[in-house]
Amino acid sequence: MVDITPSDSNSEERVELLRDNQVVEPERGWCSRTIDDLPTIALDIVLSIPFYYFLVFWPWPEGTTNIVFLGTGCRRWFLCVYEFSTFTLQLFFSLVALMTIWRLHRAYCKPAKDPDTDGEPELPYTVGICKSNDKTMFLVATIHISPKAPLDVEEVIEKASPDVVMIELDDERLDKMRAVELPVEKPKPEDLQEIVLDMQGNEAPETTNIYAQRAVWNAEWAGDTVDGRFLFDQDNAYGLGVPMSGQTFKYMSVVKRGAPGEEFAPFALKAHLASKGGAGAVFIINTSESLPHARIGASRELRAELKVAYYSKSCGFPPIPAFLITQSDGDKLMKALEDGTRVDGRLQIRSDTYPRRTLRKKLCQACALMFSGIGILYGIIQCFAVEVGGEFLAAEESAHKKNLPCECIDSNLNDFWGRLGEALLPTICNLVDAVLSWLAFPRIAFKALFPPRQNVDVFGGMVLHAWSFRWRTWVAFFLAGYCASWVTSTIMQLFVSGSERAAEHTGLVDKKDRDITTDMILLLLQLYMLPRVFDAVAASRDEVMYRSIVARSRQLGSKRMVVVVGAGHSNGILQRARARGL
Repeated sequence: MVDITPSDSNSEERVELLRDNQVVEPERGWCSRTIDDLPTIALDIVLSIPFYYFLVFWPWPEGTTNIVFLGTGCRRWFLCVYEFSTFTLQLFFSLVALMTIWRLHRAYCKPAKDPDTDGEPELPYTVGICKSNDKTMFLVATIHISPKAPLDVEEVIEKASPDVVMIELDDERLDKMRAVELPVEKPKPEDLQEIVLDMQGNEAPETTNIYAQRAVWNAEWAGDTVDGRFLFDQDNAYGLGVPMSGQTFKYMSVVKRGAPGEEFAPFALKAHLASKGGAGAVFIINTSESLPHARIGASRELRAELKVAYYSKSCGFPPIPAFLITQSDGDKLMKALEDGTRVDGRLQIRSDTYPRRTLRKKLCQACALMFSGIGILYGIIQCFAVEVGGEFLAAEESAHKKNLPCECIDSNLNDFWGRLGEALLPTICNLVDAVLSWLAFPRIAFKALFPPRQNVDVFGGMVLHAWSFRWRTWVAFFLAGYCASWVTSTIMQLFVSGSERAAEHTGLVDKKDRDITTDMILLLLQLYMLPRVFDAVAASRDEVMYRSIVARSRQLGSKRMVVVVGAGHSNGILQRARARGL
């Protein structure tokens, strides 16, 4: 597929540096990238001519064409299955036999000297190795619902002796996947907010610094200075009652975490209520001495955020920043306030790349997840208690046991939806990219069916992972795939049917040609959307993760790294690493 390097991503601002002594080139325009790829495009045209000639003009049995052409004749699909000719079956089994022979050759006829694997331990078949710039990357290609994937990850981390582990997640998704915090996991110093306290009592003034975990929405005021007097209302200790009002000076509200009973008391609601009383910030005293690893205020359930919106009458971020301080710092602050000491605070709100989104945006993204079929797919799989992404938690746990850093390298959901929307826009560049992608399909398909020795065998790895599936996983997989496909197909059919009816009313289409017209419009829509979705979901994320891998390894000074990604991303990352270095 045509390589499109993504831009305008908050998460990518941290991964500008690629490798030692390399000058980062400015983003090239679409035309210049296409001109550089002219030799490859010419090769794709030559290869695609016999491929599509065979696909289109071969005398396939009637009905089989509905499958070959990605047709929309789903109502005839089950009949088509039984109409395969003897030649078609022979062709299919011959292809499977050739693929099997090639993989046996790959596995048992290895070259005497391979610079990537020499001196390395025997690793699972699903692992690709790349050595460049005196660094070694062990890339584990996984299937997110496979019971084999966590075992492969643990084996590679144990045998490869890495100095860093990287996973195909962003910080937000990893925080949501964690069932509980790791036992001794502490937030990184750069993730905490420094606050300067000035205490002016009967004794000499005292200045001290404390550190707090930030709320996800605090970066909305990045760079702003917040100051004021700390105030604590004993009658509203948990910040859930009527806020104090009528203050003639700037103040910052101090409240306790949680609620005295089972009352609904999230961080966001406390911030909303404190702002109604005129507070410039709210400081929440934790119930323990440790601070959470993740930002506060990010609810895992959409229902909880809807409840906050109901009570606060707002679908946006709270209008003031919020901070969670340790119990000891909170007790010290409370004691000073009870003794009549005036405590002033000041801080400059730090910038933050942690993804944040308002309730309005979350609702839009939730609808997009459902109507695209992704949310239905994973929702049904989880209903069957099938673990999704267990390899990432296994990687973090294994890294924790070996006292290794575990870094997230993927883009966040905000960037993902932004890229997907840009990719689907019917611009001239996107239309040309879709055509070039279909021209490249024969070359890419051949490399996937018969992978070069330096590539990860995606299809072979899928077979090994599928072999480890339990019956429950198979049922969940097929049911989820069918339901997600049905929802997506129905939505597309409704969209296309509306366009066809409009064409009928204008006289462009005859009523008797309704079915064929609908099928052709849907086919053209699929031919455009499939490569564009692939580019947004796979190719552009390969670029983001490659840049993150290089940047993290340079920042940490690592020489051996284990990278855990989905199988679909493995060869894209390896290709970039071999071409541009680590």
